Amino acid sequence: MDEALVLRELASIDEVPDLLDIWRSSVERRRDFLSAADIDAVATALEAIYSQSVTVRIAQQGQRIMGFAAWSDTRIELLWVRHSDRHKGVGRVLLEAIVAHTPGISVHLDCQRQPAISFFGDCGFLAVDGGPELVPQRITLRHTESLPRIVAP
Repeated sequence: MDEALVLRELASIDEVPDLLDIWRSSVERRRDFLSAADIDAVATALEAIYSQSVTVRIAQQGQRIMGFAAWSDTRIELLWVRHSDRHKGVGRVLLEAIVAHTPGISVHLDCQRQPAISFFGDCGFLAVDGGPELVPQRITLRHTESLPRIVAP
């Protein structure tokens, strides 16, 4: 029987190499979309993890870390799922935890990352004007509160 997926906090900085392994497994087959800006963004986000200036959640099943997310008060810095664990709901569970913790949060993505843009769009994120500080090849998406459903009598 499969164990339940559990979200937990980062236990210690010693876990960061495990998180880097997840990032590597996620991007190794998709190097076509990686730019220098993407690599810099990951490095900056990892520095934020080391400095403990972001919230980090790890998605784990049993002893296996399947994915992780890191976010600040305003934006998602990292959300990665191990390549072999994609399409199992891990990213969605992590994203739901982020949105519950930080409503209205945004994420900045490379415009070429269509699968990621679609994923965030499916989870209630809409494109917004990102402002002049962003590179033109990047898009800013912000989570929007879902409108209440009207239930017919």
